[in-house]
Amino acid sequence: MKQMMLTELRLNPSVPTADEKRLSKQALKIWALFCPDGGTHYVAVWTEEMRKIAAQYQARLSELRAWLAEAGLTIDRTQKSERGNHKYIVRELRGSNYERLLKKRGVL
Repeated sequence: MKQMMLTELRLNPSVPTADEKRLSKQALKIWALFCPDGGTHYVAVWTEEMRKIAAQYQARLSELRAWLAEAGLTIDRTQKSERGNHKYIVRELRGSNYERLLKKRGVL
């Protein structure tokens, strides 16, 4: 799986967020949770960790998923909790739970 390094990000807050190659500051902080060592490997992240950065963490996940799509990657929910503290990982889009959801919605 291709690793996306933090150094590959070009963050410029003055550029509109519609430019998918740039991420908001909150999305960048959430991305740093997934690759704490700068991108040599990915780790699982729980919802409660993301909520500390952004109350609207789902919007930041959508932003990250759009950014990762070019590399064929996504952020996938792998464990669902009744309390709402879900586990997410970075993985290939093909075969992911997120891909199945998009197909069910008719997006793919």
